[in-house]
Amino acid sequence: MNTTTVRFALVSLIGLGAVSAQAQQPKIDSVTIARANKPILRPGELIGVLATTGIGLALDQSLRNKIHDPTDQFGRTASDIGNAIGSPFVYPTLAVLAVAGKVLPSKGLYGVSSRALKSVIVGGAGSLALKYLIGRERPTNSPDNNLSFHPFSLKDNSFPSGHTTVAFALATSFAREIDGVWDDAAFFTLATLTAYSRMHDDRHWFSDVVFGAGVGILSARFVHRREAKILLGKSVIGASLDF
Repeated sequence: MNTTTVRFALVSLIGLGAVSAQAQQPKIDSVTIARANKPILRPGELIGVLATTGIGLALDQSLRNKIHDPTDQFGRTASDIGNAIGSPFVYPTLAVLAVAGKVLPSKGLYGVSSRALKSVIVGGAGSLALKYLIGRERPTNSPDNNLSFHPFSLKDNSFPSGHTTVAFALATSFAREIDGVWDDAAFFTLATLTAYSRMHDDRHWFSDVVFGAGVGILSARFVHRREAKILLGKSVIGASLDF
């Protein structure tokens, strides 16, 4: 698939998500209050992610052999789309939409785009830090050993998957903006496609993408809880001034 076509589709997708959500202006309601006070990471979820990552370590080699298939044309096309969703191109796309929201002006568009941008920045930064600390080799460099680690290394590291982190941070952020089951399903399906693409291209192990998804979701939750607390704080100040 042509790179320009994929990027155009990416811009359209992100733009559609932002525009769809921007009409839903931030408001103080029970959901906002609950999100502001709810823990970012629940114990059960932490155990689930760690357990799945651990299982992934045991299955990495066999899954890699099944999913990585350079001759699979359908998989290649799907990978092109998935790679675009989690690519660094997401950052300028969201930045442009945020600027557009300021210029128009549209508080909704700016809010949705800026929160999504913050989510992917936090997730991307966290992913890079973990890559450096853990220093796991990619399957392309160590195809027969998924347990090759070189901590505190600036090499082309694998754990966690940065593309998957960005894709799930974006999906989680948009899902929190739009009230609809089908919208959520679409966003997370595309994020999962990104995880698949990284394995199909032999850039990541299964455990890389599982943990990357967790980092992305956690990053978006962190940003949205912080924004909710700010919104609640402004509401309290506004109420005091009105009084």
